[in-house]
Amino acid sequence: MNNGTVENTPTFIFQIVQEKFLPGETVKAVLHAYQRIGVETSNRILALVATQDSYAVFSFALACDKPRTFSDLVVDNIFPIDKGFRMESEVRNTISVLGFSLSSSQSARKSTFYPSHPDDADEYTSFKLLVDDIFDYKVRTADTYPQAIVPPPFDDDESGTGGGTTTDESGFFGSEKEFSWLARYRREDDLLAIDRCIADGSKPLLKGESKFQYELKKHEHEYIINKTYRIYCATWNVNGQQCNATNLRPWLAASEDPPDIYAIAFQELDLSPKAITLSESRPDRSVIHNIMKSLHEGAQYEELCSVRLVGMMLTIVVKRSIRPNITRCEKQSVGTGALNLMGNKGGVGVSLTLNEDSLCFVNSHLAAHVSEVQRRNEDFNEINRRLLFSTQDISNHDHIFWIGDLNYRLNMTSDEITDYRVMLKFDQLNIERAAHRVFENYYEGEITFQPTYKYDPGTDNWDSSEKHRQPAWCDRILWRGDKIKQIVYRNVMKIQLSDHKPVYATFLADIKTKDEQKYKRVHEKILKRVDKYENDNQPQITVEKTDLDFEEIKFNEEYFRDFTVANNCHLPVEFSFKEKTETDMRICEDWISIDPCYGTLITGRSLSIRVKIHIKSETVWRVIKKQGNHIGKIPLDILVLHVKNGRDIFITVMGEYKPSCFGLPVETLCCLDKPIVDMQWSELTEIQMKSTTEPFKITMPREIFLLIDYLYRVGMQEINLFQLERSFKVNDNINEIRDWLDSCGAAEEFPGTPHTAAEALLMLLESSGNPLIHPLDLNVLNPDYPFELCLRAIHKLSTPRKNVFLYLTMFLHEFIEQNRNANIEVIAKLFGMILIRSSHDIHGLQRKNFIKRFLSRGIFNFARNEFKYS
Repeated sequence: MNNGTVENTPTFIFQIVQEKFLPGETVKAVLHAYQRIGVETSNRILALVATQDSYAVFSFALACDKPRTFSDLVVDNIFPIDKGFRMESEVRNTISVLGFSLSSSQSARKSTFYPSHPDDADEYTSFKLLVDDIFDYKVRTADTYPQAIVPPPFDDDESGTGGGTTTDESGFFGSEKEFSWLARYRREDDLLAIDRCIADGSKPLLKGESKFQYELKKHEHEYIINKTYRIYCATWNVNGQQCNATNLRPWLAASEDPPDIYAIAFQELDLSPKAITLSESRPDRSVIHNIMKSLHEGAQYEELCSVRLVGMMLTIVVKRSIRPNITRCEKQSVGTGALNLMGNKGGVGVSLTLNEDSLCFVNSHLAAHVSEVQRRNEDFNEINRRLLFSTQDISNHDHIFWIGDLNYRLNMTSDEITDYRVMLKFDQLNIERAAHRVFENYYEGEITFQPTYKYDPGTDNWDSSEKHRQPAWCDRILWRGDKIKQIVYRNVMKIQLSDHKPVYATFLADIKTKDEQKYKRVHEKILKRVDKYENDNQPQITVEKTDLDFEEIKFNEEYFRDFTVANNCHLPVEFSFKEKTETDMRICEDWISIDPCYGTLITGRSLSIRVKIHIKSETVWRVIKKQGNHIGKIPLDILVLHVKNGRDIFITVMGEYKPSCFGLPVETLCCLDKPIVDMQWSELTEIQMKSTTEPFKITMPREIFLLIDYLYRVGMQEINLFQLERSFKVNDNINEIRDWLDSCGAAEEFPGTPHTAAEALLMLLESSGNPLIHPLDLNVLNPDYPFELCLRAIHKLSTPRKNVFLYLTMFLHEFIEQNRNANIEVIAKLFGMILIRSSHDIHGLQRKNFIKRFLSRGIFNFARNEFKYS
């Protein structure tokens, strides 16, 4: 903006922002900012707007660089200043010191902004201070008391709605109706719009069910109502006394209205050494039976679950009418006694889901004695850390009730003060909570009853023993959660069985509940819109072509095709070629290579990918099998280009493999009646099928004979003719030999050299799908196996295989005899690897020694007889 023009002054911008709103909706402050979207930036104007009851921060996108009217401002996002509102500095991964994020309970997402003028911090600082002041004010004046250690006292009567009462407002703590004015500014297509957090990589794209559930959660204010339930929590340390016959009604049936849920906690049910040593975990059914007959008579109840650890037991009882609404119930226990394991101290807990909220009830018995404050704090922290349920810990629940004998005492002597209100100032639990050392973010109602410990059993008299224990409020009930209101908090003096007095408290808790009709409408709406969202926010890649035509392909020649991929969407794209199956981890056939096979493209970038085909002797038989009897081009492979969080793209590799002697079985080569260069695949396939039943036209392939004959004539004295390194395998002369062999040596002169001829022979022998010596009795590889039986194994081979083996080994024997540079060990090892291949684990030494036995002795007479009868 040009600061010299009237249209760009702060006053003018403030004015056009105000024009976006109705009378009574006042713009309090404006902040110029921008957001990063991918690798680009986009300007924003943030406005703090107030009504009579509520505040919100609006984010406006600009239709042009210099907005002149309010129509140039487009609502991009809204952040109501509610309990979940946050305006926080972003320290990590930001490009500005003043980078900050905005979020709230009702906003669609957390968004990161940067002040447009970071050198001038006044605008940002003023804006943030004003927002913070408003948030603090809202917190102080809200119906909740999130910062209070002790909530405001309530009347002792049982006023309030009955259990299971439905309200459209958020219980006792304010209403989302105060933000209803924002609805007219929300974009109905916000779900369809491009999500900038995905674009800038700050969050992943949610797909399918995950995205659907996320959107349901985000829009739950449209279908969730609050249903008020009455919860009754009770705790009693029975000091090892049998309470299964005690009248518990004064303790458990003290409320006027019947509770919906009971959480009943006992400590010191059994103090016997056996129970402590064996960590007794079986609930005491006699006590539970007594509980069930002592409940409020105004409703029918059933036991939901009970959990016990030695003397601690927690029983959850619910109205039968609400039992179907409880979809999950789990229980756990933690010992914090000796070695942090013994169960004489510790906690037991129950986690359950009621409608759409999670509730947790904890019964704990912490360390005893006045001086053990630190140990009690440690016990609490251990229970809080170690009491884990399958999907969450204690703190992750919506509503938490922590009850039990917490054993916190008074930091005073018994004869100092008798006023209970004064005594509470010395209460260790209150002191520790105020210092944030224990039960942080928990609340406790006002204590108006006398200490619950220690009494002479059977009386209401304080401890008269020699120890003369100081009275204390050992037995406590605390809670955590915004939508809970305590109605009553009392002890029960009538029950005198133990040295502790029972304590109970009743609560009204707002539980999130689905309005099924509203839910159905929202469900259908979101289901349709999530599909559109996925399309709009899905990484996409453009491929230049999905059919790669290699046309005619020959053995041992390299071919390549290039194609371009481009990222024309607003998101960074990660791509890779996908494995064929879970068991086949290859991304392409062995004769195909891809470069690069993975990568990342930012918006607007493109990349050239090269697909190369090189059919070698090790893989040519697979290509022949794929070509089959098809004439012309066929799909040689289908490549799957996978886009992370996007759709796969299928690329077909087309081509026609030109027939060659390389890769064909020796039996097929012996059935040919004309050069391969003049044959079609259909003819070759038919010949190959008949080769197992019809007589061979020749007894040894011409191609092998021509190569060995040439080597015998001109190569017997060549140095390094057969070497393990096979350095001539990549020689261009090999392809000239291929063409010469496929034409059956029609040219007068052999086109190669002794070294390339030797390599061509090796490649021809190894190119068939089955090794030359096939099938093979593995016993012949035993060095102690009689040589006569080895000869018999060769005799059993098919005529072409037998003749090739004998002709080859006779040639190699002669070559070794005549060439003083020939190394029988190297030659035997080389041909052993090629001629003897098996899926069985065969040691290389066995292969070499088998071939060496034939190379080191004359087999002329045996071979002559075999040739004679072939």
